[in-house]
This record gives sequence, structure tokens and C-alpha cells, in this order.
Amino acid sequence: MKMKIPIAMLGIVITGVVLTRWNTVGPAHTSVSSSPTAANNKPAHPAELTKPPSVSRRVRPNAEHEPAQLLARIQEALSSTNPDEREIILANLLPALVRADPLAAARFAETNDLGGTHDMILHRVAQIWAAQDTSAALDWATTLSNARERAEILTDVCLQIAESDPAEAVRTRSRHVTDGKPNAGLEALAQRWAEKDFSPALDWALSLDAGAQRDQLIARLAYVQSQTAPFDAAMLVVENVPEERAQTEAVITVLHQWALRDLAAAEKWVEGFPESDLRNRAVNELNGIARTHSEIRR
Repeated sequence: MKMKIPIAMLGIVITGVVLTRWNTVGPAHTSVSSSPTAANNKPAHPAELTKPPSVSRRVRPNAEHEPAQLLARIQEALSSTNPDEREIILANLLPALVRADPLAAARFAETNDLGGTHDMILHRVAQIWAAQDTSAALDWATTLSNARERAEILTDVCLQIAESDPAEAVRTRSRHVTDGKPNAGLEALAQRWAEKDFSPALDWALSLDAGAQRDQLIARLAYVQSQTAPFDAAMLVVENVPEERAQTEAVITVLHQWALRDLAAAEKWVEGFPESDLRNRAVNELNGIARTHSEIRR
């Protein structure tokens, strides 16, 4: 009897330990392994609470970037006397408007005259739109009713084309020159072409029908050539431009560039000129450059 009591008490103690162990370990293990819902419902990490919405979710556009709002801001800024406001227009607001609605930007540019900014805005819209969509900008340029503006904006668009393909820019601009008169825009584009690839540009110019436009184009190309081969440039003018005012101006332009690089060679060339107004102008040009050189050396 005396031995049964301690044994019974030992059994009670063991049973209690087992039950305690089962309550603290077993249920917790069971809840983790068999209750995924509870695991998924744990409190979010603070960083997760600040995550932005999914990119696939449709977000309402910023009202400030809507065409009507942009136009209102542009008009307000144009009315300001603060020069910084105009810089904001050119650098930020107009590009945003052209991206949002290029036709609205074009119509505004055509009619705007706030603060005497008509030409500035018109050219800026053309440049931005041409960089974004050359074909659409070109179509718009051809519809401008003002002849001067039409010519200038066509050139702006073609200058953008010239960034990647100057030959195509010249061909495109030449299609819109129909009166045979010298066109400064076409000449500027031809010069850009010659600066990148002289020979094909010269071949194109020489293939044109004789006239004032051809003479001016050759003079522009001769100026480009005078930077590296002044004698060839001089002969290009003498041989391909008639002995009229256009030739005289072209010769003086080439001679000036030549004399800046090699005054002695330029003087020697002029010595062979017959007595004429051209020779007199050439001598005066060389004398002026010689005086400048002498003053610089002092």
C-alpha cells in the first residue's frame, strides 16, 4: 500500500506533463499546417501598405495635361510680362499640348497673337510636331493660308527631316517650290545636305534648269566647298553661275573664305581677273582682310 501512492502520483504527474505539452505544441503546429487562411490573413507589413496600385489599373489622366487646361495655362503665360513664363511655354507647355492634341496646338498657333508671340509660337509648334510626326506636320504646313508662313513652316518641317535624311528633305521642300524664284528655305536645306554629302548635293543642283534658283543654290554649295577646297569652289562659281550679280556675290563670298585661310593664294587668283567691277570688289575685299590680319598681329 505504501508503494501504490507514490506510483499513482507519478502517473498523475506524467499525464499532466503530456497534456501540457500537447496543448502548447500540438495545436499551434496544427493551426500552421492545416489553416493556410490564417497565415494569409496575417497583418500586412508596413511597406506593403504604401505600395502603389497595379499598373494595369486604369488611372484618370492628370487634368493639368488635358488640352483645354494646357491652352488656358499657355494663354495666361503669354499675357505675362515675365520672360520666365515664356520659357516655360516653349520648354514645357507647348510640347505637352502637341503630345496631347497636335491639331489643337496647330489651330492655336495659327490664330494666336498674344503679346506679339504669333511667329514664335507658330514655329515652335511646327518644330515639336515635326519631331513627333513629320508626315502630319507636313500636311498641316501645306494648308496654311498665309504664303510667308506656309513657306517658313514647310522649311521648319523639312529641317527636321534633314536631321536623318538631308537629301529627302531637299526633295520634299523642292516639291513645294513652284514659282522658280529663289527660295531661302530650299537653299538652307541644300547647304545642310552639302555639309554632309557634297557630291550628290552638287549633282542635284547642277541638274536643275538654268535660272536664279539654280544660281543661288550653286553659290550656297560653293560656300560649303570653300571651307576645304577654296580654289575648286571659286571655279565652281565662275564656270556655272552667269556673269551677273549672282556670280559677283558668290565669288566674293568664296574669296573671303579663301583669304581667311590663305591670303597669298587668294591674292594670286585675283591678279588674273580682267579689269572689271568684280576685280575691283575682289581687291577691296582682300585689302580689308589684309588690314585685319595686320591689326591682329600688332
